[in-house]
Amino acid sequence: MTSLSDSVIVTGAASGIGRASAVVFAKLGADVFGVDRDGDGLASLPDNITKIEADITQSAECLKAVETASSCGPLRGVFNCAGQELHGTVVTMSETDFDAVIDVNLKAIFLMCKHAVPAMEAAGGGSIVNMSSIQALATQQDVAAYAASKGAVISMTRVMALDHGHRNIRVNAICPGTIQTPLVEANARHFRPEAPEEQLADWGRLHALNRVGKPEEVARFAAFLLSDAASFLPGSHHIVAGGRRASF
Repeated sequence: MTSLSDSVIVTGAASGIGRASAVVFAKLGADVFGVDRDGDGLASLPDNITKIEADITQSAECLKAVETASSCGPLRGVFNCAGQELHGTVVTMSETDFDAVIDVNLKAIFLMCKHAVPAMEAAGGGSIVNMSSIQALATQQDVAAYAASKGAVISMTRVMALDHGHRNIRVNAICPGTIQTPLVEANARHFRPEAPEEQLADWGRLHALNRVGKPEEVARFAAFLLSDAASFLPGSHHIVAGGRRASF
């Protein structure tokens, strides 16, 4: 049975998979530090989760989060779960929107890990899980920045695993399929504003399980990767997509 201990940071903890993960990790025994710029969303998390309102696209705020978590016990885990999706092709998307997506989906992982890895080394090692997406592997139209950022997360995960594995730090990525989150619901409204629920249902039917996933289903897999049960499993990306990739 999966269990966690000591300090674990979860970014994007105010909603979606990040929120579900913070709750699941706490139930499994971790001392969870939920990080998000949405203070209102953080405030509604259970009392046993420490809330850190921060902009993780800023290095100083990532350092603050790491220092806070480390001051309460050894930092053993980081789940880089924050995400942003803005739509457009390389022609139609503004440079500002492109930068915003890259900053949250990729640069924030770089910044959090820049400060978390030394703290984890000092604690004797641990595990980092980075949020990628099935869109890193096969994508759709009008998501140029999002797909690019998620592909880059897989590459960053591999090199981090090689760079820091000798210090007992494991790094993996998760590639979810369609999960019922605010981000995916907004995506459905973009592609079918007149019937977003029908769009979600259509996406669900692309999965072997004939439905969209639940945030808790991804959270439980992230908990496995953070735990000692995955002690010989670094440098991989793991598809949690209800069998979406099983068909043509």
